[in-house]
Amino acid sequence: MPFQGRADKTIDKMRRGGLPAPTKHTGLVGRGDRRPCDGCSETIHPSETQWVVTLQQTFQWRFHEECYDAWVSFHH
Repeated sequence: MPFQGRADKTIDKMRRGGLPAPTKHTGLVGRGDRRPCDGCSETIHPSETQWVVTLQQTFQWRFHEECYDAWVSFHH
């Protein structure tokens, strides 16, 4: 199986309907808290940047920086 980068995993997940399309949201940037990324499913370590995205003040997702970039720039 060829290597698949985090951003590619996030895009694949979006194509399969596993994440909502990017829309108006609020985002907080900080250090990883060892929870899995909602994009690529890999752990976001404290040495990495983490985006916490909130939609409609209800739904929340965590992303690596490159997964967040893939999410916000995704087009069907």
